[in-house]
Amino acid sequence: MKNLNEALSKARRVIQKDADEANKTDIKKVVAGYWSRTRKTWKAEERQKLQHMLGASAELKACYEFKEAFRDLFNQRLGFMKTPKNIYSLGVARVEASEFKALQSFVKTLRNWWQQILNYFVGRHNNGFAEGVNLKIKMLNRRRLWLS
Repeated sequence: MKNLNEALSKARRVIQKDADEANKTDIKKVVAGYWSRTRKTWKAEERQKLQHMLGASAELKACYEFKEAFRDLFNQRLGFMKTPKNIYSLGVARVEASEFKALQSFVKTLRNWWQQILNYFVGRHNNGFAEGVNLKIKMLNRRRLWLS
């Protein structure tokens, strides 16, 4: 999701650059602030602002819908054999045919790490534990330096 959000931010900047003056600032404020958050955390006025922005740009709407479909896919309980078809049906081919180089870069990353991504659906394993241990080691090292 981090990689996808970064790609979407790049695509948003391209769309924003090509937008008319009235929408440029709104696109940056509204879209950039809401894309990384889940829909469940939004207030009603935030939803309205985002829907207004998505209505102003078909490209922006396509990017947003791709991101939400991808997020929904990773929140589902899918078996190993169902996953490839579901990921492809998200519109990977459509993204590859689009003009957004940032999203095409994401799809390339997706294809390069396909097997590892599919493995996530089998055991739902990630590197969260290792990242937590590394953080604790860093904190202990900082504390040791501070105490000496």
